[in-house]
This record gives sequence, C-alpha cells and structure tokens, in this order.
Amino acid sequence: MRTLFGVFLAAAFLSGCATELMTEEECLVGDWYGAGLEDGAEGRLPRAYDERVALCQSYGAPADAGPYWEGRDLALGRLCTEGGGYAFGRAGKAYLGVCAAEDEPGFLSGYLQGRRVHEAELVRSRAESAYNSAVYSVDSYRSDIRRARRVLRDEESTDKEIARAREDIRDARDSLPYAERQVDERLYELGRADEALRRIIDSSPGWAQSREFASIHALLREAYEFARADEGIDFCTDDQARFAPRCEIVPGARLIDRETGGVCAAGPGEARFVDRRTAGVNGALQRYEVYPSDPETGRASRRPAGRFTVYFGPDGGYEGLACVAAPAPAGR
Repeated sequence: MRTLFGVFLAAAFLSGCATELMTEEECLVGDWYGAGLEDGAEGRLPRAYDERVALCQSYGAPADAGPYWEGRDLALGRLCTEGGGYAFGRAGKAYLGVCAAEDEPGFLSGYLQGRRVHEAELVRSRAESAYNSAVYSVDSYRSDIRRARRVLRDEESTDKEIARAREDIRDARDSLPYAERQVDERLYELGRADEALRRIIDSSPGWAQSREFASIHALLREAYEFARADEGIDFCTDDQARFAPRCEIVPGARLIDRETGGVCAAGPGEARFVDRRTAGVNGALQRYEVYPSDPETGRASRRPAGRFTVYFGPDGGYEGLACVAAPAPAGR
C-alpha cells in the first residue's frame, strides 16, 4: 500500500521537502486535465493524484479523475520515448520508473545520454561560476583602489580617512596578483569544461553503443523492474551523482528471502545499490545495502543495517531476493 508517508518520502527525496502540488486557486479552477499533463510530463508517481485530491478536498473543491488520467496518459506517451527521455535527463530530473515496461528501454536510452550531458553541463556551470567569482574579486580590489585614491585626492578627507585609504590600497595591491592568477586558472578550467561538454555531446551516439552504456542501461532496467514486481518497494530512482539505483522500502513492508522466507529488510527504509554481477546466460544479480528510516522524520540512518541480493533472469525479469548478513562495523 502506498501511504502518505511514502508521498512525503518521494517529495523529500527529490526536492528536500514536501511540496504542495496545487494551490487553493488551482483547486477551485479545477483543471484536472492540465494537472494530469503536468504530473505525467514531470514523471511523478501515480499517487500524485491522491495528493492533489487531498489538497483540493481541504479547500472544498472536488476532483475529476477522468480528465486527470487522460492528461497524464497523454503526457507519459510523450515522455516515455527516446527523445522524451533525453530531454528529461538533460533537464536533470529524477526518473521514478513511471513508464510502462515496454516503453522503458527506449526512454532509458535517451535518458542516460541526456543525464550524461547534464552532468557535464553542471561541471561547466560550476567552472563558469568560479571564473565569474574570480573576476568579481579582481574587480572588487580594483574598485577598492579607485575609491581609496578618491579619498586621497579629496582635500576634505580627515587624517583617519587618509590613513584608512592608504591601508586599503596596500591590502588591495597585496591581494590583486593572487586574484588575477585565479582568474587565469579559472578561465583555463572553464575552457576545459567547455571542451569536455562538447566532447560528451559529440560522443553521445558512440557512447550509446558502448559496453558501459549497455551495462548501465541493464542495471537501471532491472532496478525499475524490481520496483514494479516487489510490493515491498515503493519506487526506485538513480542517484543524481552517478547511475546507481536507490529504492524506497514501503513503510510496514517486509522484503522476504525467496529461499528461507526470512525477512531481509523492513520498511520504512532505503535500499542503496552496491554492485551488479552477471551470471552468463542465467541473468544477473544486484546487491543492496539497507538504511532504515525514522518513521517520524523520514531520514535514513547513516549506517546500513543489512544487505540483500536481488536476482534477475536472462530477460531481466525479477526472480526474488536473498538476505545477506550486515557488514561488520569498521575497525572490528
């Protein structure tokens, strides 16, 4: 069962806090078709509808399910394509497995390429910010010198103001050479980031044919299949810093060992990907560490409380999981 706690977790995971999907004015207008279009285009989970309904009920406004799901389905049809995936990934959005299983491979092909470009754009943006900051520092020191010189030329300046102006000039002149070197270094780094971004964009077609791409594509496909097949998993997504699945465990749910029937993990919590191995023609497995969450705050613990292994068949279908003993604490 998808709970309101799960709604909070999804919102917190993606944006750092729970977000209100509809204002009172929007509820009263009642554009449920537009709401469905928005949720589908943003790749939100189906329970976004329930959250909207609850909000609008608090304002005394009724919901209209038919137009909502019509709009959502139309938006997902546009999103769950290779082109839609590329735009979604390049925008830096987190995919939560909302595409149908048959559409997901095409979506992921575009999404991975878009995400790769997005990461390079982030590096380029940080390099540009660092360069602009360095330029600002140089301009600031030069401005300090000009302002202090105006004080020295002003016949009405007091002895105290003159002494302070001379001190400001000395400080600015001492700092200026280093600041100017920083401009040169940051400009060089910005140039490298620009070149890396161009190289990644140009290499996208070739990367999509690479072994690395195929491995990541299979990894994510399996993780989303895991989320669809196991009722104990609310949703999976991939870590925004790298292509590594992270899955939310439903509050109150238990992940059961397929052989022994033992409990590998209980929700609420977070399962974080550790590694993946292939077993030839027999399929693949993924290992996860379990980080329990505080039911009140939704925050995951800092240390894992256990591990489990997820098994997939040759076609990528979910075949169950097995418990693994928790890793020993460091230093023991």
